[in-house]
Amino acid sequence: MVWRKGWILFCLWWGSLVQAAEPPTLTLLTELWPPYVMRLDDGSLGGADLELARTVLKRMGYQTTVKVLPWKRVLQEARFQRGDAVVDVFFEERRLEWLHYPDEPLSQSGEVIFFPFSKPVDYQNLESLKGLRIGTQADYAYGEPFLTSALFTRVPMTGESNMIKQLHLMMAGRLDAVVMNQIVGRYLLKGQGLQDQVGHSEKMVTESNRNFLAFTHRPGNERLAYQFSLALKAFKQTPEYQALLTRYGL
Repeated sequence: MVWRKGWILFCLWWGSLVQAAEPPTLTLLTELWPPYVMRLDDGSLGGADLELARTVLKRMGYQTTVKVLPWKRVLQEARFQRGDAVVDVFFEERRLEWLHYPDEPLSQSGEVIFFPFSKPVDYQNLESLKGLRIGTQADYAYGEPFLTSALFTRVPMTGESNMIKQLHLMMAGRLDAVVMNQIVGRYLLKGQGLQDQVGHSEKMVTESNRNFLAFTHRPGNERLAYQFSLALKAFKQTPEYQALLTRYGL
C-alpha cells in the first residue's frame, strides 16, 4: 500500500516537472489574408507572415495557437485581451490603448485601388474617387481622410472570402473599384483568373504600410513586443528568412 502511494506521488511530481518544462503558449489572432495568412493545400494554416511570426516566437521559446476570425472579431478579441497578439495589423495611434507594437514589422505592403482595365481609375488623391462606389474591408485602417470623405461611397464588407466577392462585384459593375492590399490583391486575382482584367493604382491609399505582429495588453506583453522585435530583426538576416519568402513567392 505504501509503495502505491509513493508511486502516485512520484507520478504527480514527474507530471508537474514535464508540465513546467513545456514552453508557454501564445494565442495569435488573425484573419485569412493570403499570401500572408492562408490555408495550405493540406488544410493547415500557413502564409508568409504567420509562418514568420510562429518561427520567431518558437526560437524565443514559445508555442503558438492560432484563432482565425473575421477582422472585426480579431480586433474585438484583442481589445478584451482574449489573445496575445494580432497578426498583420496596421499601426494606428488609437490602437496603442490596447496593443503594444514592436519596432520591426513582419512585412511591408500597402492598400491600393484595384479597378477593371475596361473602366480604369486614375487614383492620385481622394478627388480621383469622386462619385465612385469603392469596396472596403470593415474596420481596416485606411486613415481618417479616406474613412470620412463624402466624395465617394464606401461599401464595407467583412468575413472570410469577402475580398474575392468584392472583386467579382466589381467585375459585374456593382462596384467601381476595390481598396485592397497590393500583395493580397494580386494573389487573389491570380487565384480567380482575373490578373489580366484588373489593374491597380501605383499610389497607395494608406500612409503607414507596415504589417505588424502587435501584442495585446496582457501582463508581460509590452516587454515581449520589445523582445520579439529584436528577434525578428535578427531572423531577417538569415538564409531561412529568404527561403521563407521564396516559398510564398515574395
